[in-house]
Amino acid sequence: MKTTASPAVLTLDANAPMTTVRWRIFLILMLLTAINYIDRASLSVALPLIAPEFNLTPAMEGLMLSAFFWSYALMQIPGGLLLDRFHTRGIIGAATVAWGAFQALGAASHHWLVLLTRIGLGVAESPIMPAGAKLNSSWLTPNERGRGAVLVDGGAPLGSALGAILISALIAWLGSWRLAFVIAGVGTILAGILAWKYIRNHPGEHPGVNEAELRHITEGNASAHAAAAKISTPLRVLLKDRSIFAMFAGYSCILAVFYGLLTWMPSYLHKAHGLDISAMGGRPS
Repeated sequence: MKTTASPAVLTLDANAPMTTVRWRIFLILMLLTAINYIDRASLSVALPLIAPEFNLTPAMEGLMLSAFFWSYALMQIPGGLLLDRFHTRGIIGAATVAWGAFQALGAASHHWLVLLTRIGLGVAESPIMPAGAKLNSSWLTPNERGRGAVLVDGGAPLGSALGAILISALIAWLGSWRLAFVIAGVGTILAGILAWKYIRNHPGEHPGVNEAELRHITEGNASAHAAAAKISTPLRVLLKDRSIFAMFAGYSCILAVFYGLLTWMPSYLHKAHGLDISAMGGRPS
């Protein structure tokens, strides 16, 4: 829903330098994406401890690791529909707090309850990437959207790189995978509250946006909308484009390798090379 900026909210000094609230919002989104990937990797890191505790077979381990992805994939389109119908800010805040709660609840789980918390984690995490795309169109001009997309997407490899180190270090320092899950969950909830307090659905709603930044965003998007209104590509045309299917195939191959490493690498290092949680967290065993 398009909103009109309130003059009382904006800094009306025409000579003031343009504020950079939009980039702070996208840095927060990058942080949320990184936390998203840290939390989804937490079970993989703790699995060498969880599997013997729950007497899990390799097939059961695979079932628990894949449970997140079932719900995450199935909720992508419903998550986008929610973002179109309701305010993006509220969806981001609620989703982040919810997935932090599921992450923390995993600490109190036994056997199949872990599977349920992973399904809940997938449902709660699903709106974050679509929310980044939604805010990209509201807050950034066409010439800035590439940088915005990079910031949001950049949180994924950042979280993947840091996730194993942070979670395994927490387990090593606290001596418990359950306490590590609680700390990670509480941290996620605090990040969700921070995001909800700072993010707004539209630049005109944010108290930190001055007149120069608001004009920069609205004028840039107005010209883009006028140009886009003249171009309409039916879905059937896109489905006939071989490059679209090539991108789908390439991305599927990338994700197969990426998530294969993300989910099974800690167990492989533990079973094949004898690394324990302390070693994977950077501490001597």
